[in-house]
Amino acid sequence: MKPTKPAHSELSLLWHVFAMGQRVKVLLGPAMAGSPLTPDEYAVYSVLFDDGPTPPTGLARRVGMPPTTMSHYVRAMLERGHAERIRSPQDGRSFSLALTDAGLVVHRQAGAHFNEANDRFREALEVDEAFLARALGEIGRAADAAAAQMAGQQARSAG
Repeated sequence: MKPTKPAHSELSLLWHVFAMGQRVKVLLGPAMAGSPLTPDEYAVYSVLFDDGPTPPTGLARRVGMPPTTMSHYVRAMLERGHAERIRSPQDGRSFSLALTDAGLVVHRQAGAHFNEANDRFREALEVDEAFLARALGEIGRAADAAAAQMAGQQARSAG
């Protein structure tokens, strides 16, 4: 007997957002293959390029990565000489990262690869890009709020 699909089993918006992330990886993977940076690295470098010196926690939040994952990228950038630490004048233990001249060069080189994929993506869009940007901002805000709520529940359950 063939199983029947329950009436309530439509895929959720969260599932569609997840699948969209996978599609973006499929687009950027080959586009960035000849680049000096991976798509994830390019995202991190782009925040520093756009925002200027940023603490690692700010980078993690802006890119949507866990801080432990971001620490891997920070370490690699520093080892490559692509970023430098700028100590906080208020707290000697805190620092922000800034791209070095070498970091700016590889960001520009990787940007050529990213921009080719981005141009193709934008050409294929059939919906207003500003509307999509607002919708994605709201999706990101909702994901952050839900994650914070779940983390709070887990902390209360563990405590």
